[in-house]
Amino acid sequence: MALQNLREISKNIEDAEFKNLLADLSSELADLKLEAASLKERIAELQEENALLKKTIAPSDEKPSGRKWGCYLFEGDTTLYCPACWDSKRQKSSTTRVNTRFRHCPVCNAPIGAG
Repeated sequence: MALQNLREISKNIEDAEFKNLLADLSSELADLKLEAASLKERIAELQEENALLKKTIAPSDEKPSGRKWGCYLFEGDTTLYCPACWDSKRQKSSTTRVNTRFRHCPVCNAPIGAG
């Protein structure tokens, strides 16, 4: 709004210095808008990362509720987690299936299963 008003005023003024100042202000405003958009994008990325970290880092009172195929299970969760990652870092690292007898942890590279 203010920028548009200044442009209207500048139409009636032949002062080159004023027009240069107005052009500089327009340029700075455009730069600030780009920076604001970039910061909003970064905030969204950090919020997503924060949500992911909250999912993988367990509350301090959480404990495995059982074991299946050598992996830890947690209450209300069917994902199979690496016992090495949990026991050493209290980090929930979901395992991937290798075959019918083995699973693998992509975080610590531990093989898990019957030997």
